[in-house]
Amino acid sequence: MSDTKTDMQPAAVSFAGDDMLALARLFRTVGTARFPMALGQFIRRICDVDSIVVASYPANGPPVSLYHDLDDVQAAISVQFYATGPYLLDPLYLACKADTAQGAYRTLDLAPEAFFRSEYYRTFYRNIRISDEIGLLIRESDDHWIIVSLARQSRQVRFSSRDLGLLQALFPVLAAATLRHWVPTTAQEAPRDPHVLEDRLQEFGKHILSPREAEIVQLILQGHSTPSAAAYLGISEGTVKVHRHNAYSKLGISSQAELFSKATRHFMAPTP
Repeated sequence: MSDTKTDMQPAAVSFAGDDMLALARLFRTVGTARFPMALGQFIRRICDVDSIVVASYPANGPPVSLYHDLDDVQAAISVQFYATGPYLLDPLYLACKADTAQGAYRTLDLAPEAFFRSEYYRTFYRNIRISDEIGLLIRESDDHWIIVSLARQSRQVRFSSRDLGLLQALFPVLAAATLRHWVPTTAQEAPRDPHVLEDRLQEFGKHILSPREAEIVQLILQGHSTPSAAAYLGISEGTVKVHRHNAYSKLGISSQAELFSKATRHFMAPTP
């Protein structure tokens, strides 16, 4: 597979005979048990990927795992634990909620300025042992998305602009195949629980925090630093520090690590 690209446009992709066969195989397997493997094989023709996770994000509940090629230990963190609440802080998920255009995006490009220095990164993302991630954000309906997460392990080099450009160029093909295969099943598999876990992020600490303190706590959980939270809210860094100090005091904690731990327990607590 060869390509040319500019800095501003997705790569232009030309197909060799083997590439066309792989594409044909991908569409022939839509609706069969062989499709996830064919999807993985086709994506790996585009760029090196260590793991693939596909999940449906319904409007009324946590993500539903559609496919992954992880081992049991990795899946326990990246799939099961992730769906209990950490997904609410995922830059890919937040981009969908912000009505970002469909396409291929690096998590690093979507994350807040301090995300990869945040406690969330240290306690969750580092534990899934990846160095970089590209998400294919596929809109199923107005408020229902499918995200195909493509990751490289911690000792691998990060995705290049060429890798991202190729995935952007081929995104319409990958999105069409993914939707045709999984959309008929996602409606049946989506949880019927009327309680929305996303509300739990908004509710965290609100019973004891002021509205501004709760807002700053949520920004911290999402990975914002003091300067970026101040810029986001249009207030001074000193004001952010005062509100953060007061919030920590009311929550009975003294560090960002304790904040993340307390928030995680809140997410994982049984829904009333």
